[in-house]
Amino acid sequence: MKWALHSNIFIPDKMWVRYLGFVILFGLPGALHAQSATQPCGAPGFDGGFFFPKQETYSHEIEITYACDSGRKPAVKGWWATSTCQNGVWSPEPQCIGKCFNIFILCLLYKTLSKWPSFPVPSILACGEPPQIPHAVIVGQRYQEVFAADSSVKYECEDGYSVEGAESKKTIFCISGNWTEGPTCSKGTRPGSGGVRNCGTFPTVANGEVVESNESFLKYSCKVFYKLVGPETVLCYGNGTWSNIPICRDAYCAVNTDEHPLLVSVGKVFIKEGEEKEFDCVHQDEWWFNSYSVGKCTTEGLRFLQCCVWCTKIHIHCCASL
Repeated sequence: MKWALHSNIFIPDKMWVRYLGFVILFGLPGALHAQSATQPCGAPGFDGGFFFPKQETYSHEIEITYACDSGRKPAVKGWWATSTCQNGVWSPEPQCIGKCFNIFILCLLYKTLSKWPSFPVPSILACGEPPQIPHAVIVGQRYQEVFAADSSVKYECEDGYSVEGAESKKTIFCISGNWTEGPTCSKGTRPGSGGVRNCGTFPTVANGEVVESNESFLKYSCKVFYKLVGPETVLCYGNGTWSNIPICRDAYCAVNTDEHPLLVSVGKVFIKEGEEKEFDCVHQDEWWFNSYSVGKCTTEGLRFLQCCVWCTKIHIHCCASL
C-alpha cells in the first residue's frame, strides 16, 4: 500500500480517491445551488411616477409597467415603459425625467445632422401609440409606436384611483386607424368588499331605474324617451360613497297637432330622438289626393317636411308650408 501526503495528512492512494469523490459528491450540489439561486426584487422606488402591479416583492423575471406624472416621461422611449426583475435588480431601472430633457437632445441632433429625422408613414388602418390617460398605465404591452388594426391594449389606474363605469372600459381597440374611447381614472378608493349595501340607499336617477344589482356595482337604464348620460354602472367605494351618478336626459320631441292648422288634429304626439313619424295633412280643395307630412326628431329639435301633393287640379306640384 502506498501512502501520499495531502495537507500534512498521510492518506492511502485508494482512500484519497474515495475522499475526493466524497468531496465532489457533497460539495458540488451546494455550489450549483449557489450559482442557480435567484433573488427577488423589492418594490421599485422612483420619483415622479407610478407602476403596476403594486406589491411588496416580485419574483425573478417578473415584469412591471410604469408611467410618469404630468410633465415627466420615462427615461426610455414612449409615455409608458416596462422593467423586469433580474436577480434582485430592476432592468432597466425605472426612471422618470422631465420632458424638456428629450427636447434638448433633439435640438442637439438637429444641429449635428442639420435635418430632422424622418419617420416611416404607417398604414391608414394602423394606429399610433395609444392615448396617454391621466393616472393610468398600459399593462401587458411593451411600448411601440404603431399598432396593427384590431389591436387592443388595457389600462390600469394608479393606486388610489379607479375606473369610472364598467371594467370593460379599461380596454381600447384600434379601429380604422383610430383608438376607441379610453377609461377615466378618478380619485377614490376601490369598491369595498362588503358590496353595494355598504353605501346604503341606492342613488335615485330621475327618469331612470336600476336594472341590475350585484356585490360590485349597480347598473342603470333610462325610461322610454330618455337617454343615459354618464357611466352606465355605479360603484360603491369602501368609504361608503358612490361613484359618479348618471342622468337621464330628454331624448324626444313633442308636437301638439292642434297648434298646426295644416295638420289633422290628433292631440299631442311624442317622437323618439332619431326617429320620424308621418302626419296627415288637412285636405285642400284644389288637391285631388290626400297628403301627409313627415316630422323627424333630431338633437336640435323637431323638423317637418312640407305638406305636398304631386298632382292637383291646377298645378302639377304644390306644397304648403307648415
